[in-house]
Amino acid sequence: MAEPTSRRLPAEQRREQLLDVVTQIVLDEGFGAVSIDRVARDAQIARTVVYSQFGNLEGLLEALVDRAAARAVGQVSAVIPELPVSRDPDVLLVDAIRAFTTLVRDHPRLWRLVLFPVEGAPPLVRRKVAEGRANVFALLEPLVEWGVAQRGGPEGLDTELLARGLLTMGEDAARIVVAEPDRFTPERIADFTATLLRWLGPPAPSPERPGPGPEPEA
Repeated sequence: MAEPTSRRLPAEQRREQLLDVVTQIVLDEGFGAVSIDRVARDAQIARTVVYSQFGNLEGLLEALVDRAAARAVGQVSAVIPELPVSRDPDVLLVDAIRAFTTLVRDHPRLWRLVLFPVEGAPPLVRRKVAEGRANVFALLEPLVEWGVAQRGGPEGLDTELLARGLLTMGEDAARIVVAEPDRFTPERIADFTATLLRWLGPPAPSPERPGPGPEPEA
């Protein structure tokens, strides 16, 4: 239930409460249903409080999109390690996919807002989503290049296109987890990723990851 009008909240807490209200309106009815009056009514506060926080409707929507984009990129960044990395690249990828899809499963409202078309979405939404995607790709591409090098190939593989493919795969995995969380679990998606990697063959031996020892004599 929304906060009663008599209760005063610290400015930052009030701001978060109002953005939660706007998020629910958008997910239920689309961006076209958002207005200062509607937000104030649903939050059970005066319209002046909404204006004092965001200035106008455009500022309110921009704050909503900024918060969603920052949270989404933050969750993705948390599962993409920075180089240098000492782990096996295959294990790293599978663990990252599992961790990311678990975050998506646990925060479906956020990822519905980011990944699914919402009725009446302003151009600002598409721009922020594109910016967030570019930020994630900038983190992912060097890690993919490192992983392919650690695996010893495949030779000639275009790591930029591979990184883009993995980004698209991750986005699609997030969509199906949100849409059907009981059917598409993080563990199922991680197992599928591990199977794909096995098709590529084992990583090549390296100084950090020695290969199997010599065959025993007959």
